[in-house]
Amino acid sequence: MGSGQSEQLPFFKDYYSQDEVRPGDSVAVLWAYQPRAGDEFELERGEMIKVMGIWDDGWATGMKITQTADEWDANRKIQRDSGMSNGSQRPVDTVGEVKAFPLVCVCLPQHWRKTIDGDSSAGDSDRPPTRSP
Repeated sequence: MGSGQSEQLPFFKDYYSQDEVRPGDSVAVLWAYQPRAGDEFELERGEMIKVMGIWDDGWATGMKITQTADEWDANRKIQRDSGMSNGSQRPVDTVGEVKAFPLVCVCLPQHWRKTIDGDSSAGDSDRPPTRSP
């Protein structure tokens, strides 16, 4: 092989929950990110992205969603309180173009709030935690 190209993966284990993230899933942005190339998203905490592809280098490609993580959370609570199943969710509205983003900056939306609320070690930081080798 040795082509230096990343390979696409069928799923990725969410750093913050160990649940599987798959193409077609929506993810919520935990940590702001400034793009270093034109094909990367600028990320702000609370934005959401529909995953299109997952790569073995820790990156994914996707499209931004008009719904925020807070809105997703509120809709989930309404559905849960009304007894509606998850199967009745509306399709997501995407905007813009497909771009790349680092998977360490996102999590599945059902884990977003507890991850943000549990972010006491980072204070008010909107940066991901650093990992020691």
